[in-house]
Amino acid sequence: MSHRFSQPQLPMVVLTDLDGTLLDHHSYTYAPALPALNQLQDYNVPVVLVTSKTLAEVSALSAALGLDHPVVAENGALVAV
Repeated sequence: MSHRFSQPQLPMVVLTDLDGTLLDHHSYTYAPALPALNQLQDYNVPVVLVTSKTLAEVSALSAALGLDHPVVAENGALVAV
């Protein structure tokens, strides 16, 4: 039996938490994540922010990052499309 290895596939969508994941836990900067976010945008892979933050907070961050995708906010109680 032969095995064939295919090229890795791009994800269809990326869902990410914010605090301590996309944002630095202490400074809240997203600068270290920008290269990966830019590459995902280049490949048209949507990035969905998932957070306990309020819609106002996550909307401002989403705009600053140039993201135009749904967000999950308010501890999952709100999905804004």
